[in-house]
Amino acid sequence: MDDIEDRILGCLLGLASGDAFGMPTEFMTPEKIKTQYGWVDRFLAPHKDHFHADMPAGCITDDTGQALAIVRTVVQNNGHITSQIIANALIEWKKSLGAEFDHIVGPSTLRALELLEQGRALEEAGWEGRTNGAAMRAPIAGLLHPGDIQAALETAYLISLPTHGTNLAIAGAGAVACAVSQAFLPNTSLQSVLQAALKGALLGAQLGHIVWGTSLEKRIFLALHLVNQASSTEEALDELYNFIGVDLLVAESVAVAFGIVKLAQGDPVQAVTLCANIGGDTDTIGAIAGAVCGAWKGSSAFPNSWLNLLEQVNHFDLTMQAKQLVAVIDNP
Repeated sequence: MDDIEDRILGCLLGLASGDAFGMPTEFMTPEKIKTQYGWVDRFLAPHKDHFHADMPAGCITDDTGQALAIVRTVVQNNGHITSQIIANALIEWKKSLGAEFDHIVGPSTLRALELLEQGRALEEAGWEGRTNGAAMRAPIAGLLHPGDIQAALETAYLISLPTHGTNLAIAGAGAVACAVSQAFLPNTSLQSVLQAALKGALLGAQLGHIVWGTSLEKRIFLALHLVNQASSTEEALDELYNFIGVDLLVAESVAVAFGIVKLAQGDPVQAVTLCANIGGDTDTIGAIAGAVCGAWKGSSAFPNSWLNLLEQVNHFDLTMQAKQLVAVIDNP
């Protein structure tokens, strides 16, 4: 496996791992996570009272589902992407899930896809999308343009528009896409990856339907500062939880994800573990942090058993999809 294929697989594996690690703890407080699970350091089935109680250990949610739906359509279209192609892919993904869709999808994506199916113009359907739904699928924009953060940002915009067309959501997608893209550069530093995230957040905030909201760039900066000042991992997680927040809002969950990338020093296993225990939107925070770290470190940074479990439980083939993406990148 060559380096770029390994990093693409690492990105997909990190995304799916973070999603599945955070699935059983999603929307719980750190205290409740400790009470029900202790310290989450492996794939777990949800507690019987959790809203994901019917999902087995290692099961993904909409974070990976949306991202892989985009991978499939990118491959089918030989790397060609438009917002309409992305909208069609997401609608098909919605149909494939049936009744399960309403159970796992976020509010902005649910509303926008319903509007699109009713005939709402593509440019308008995502005008209320302020949450992290675009950011969770933005790693695909980054891995399609390894080392080219401007192209990654432009693709992140196209991927965002159908459901999350606001500047706030596109800032989140831009931060993730640019960080992943930067992670592919040979010998790039973790600091460079984080700087790319800050740049992507700044530039992404200038795109889309303008709505008011907290600056993601400033929140990422604050998250990194809190981690740098913390005297322990426990203190850093507590500071991120209390001063940044772990809600679906981009300025909370996306900023915290990059704080955890820094806290874990780019180690994807450590990153998804920390995300699963911080509370709140754990699966999306974990998917973002895992994708960024996985792109930086490659698939060899993960235990072999993780890939096997994820593929068996979720009936996908990440190794094959990584190969297909390499072919698309090599022959755009």
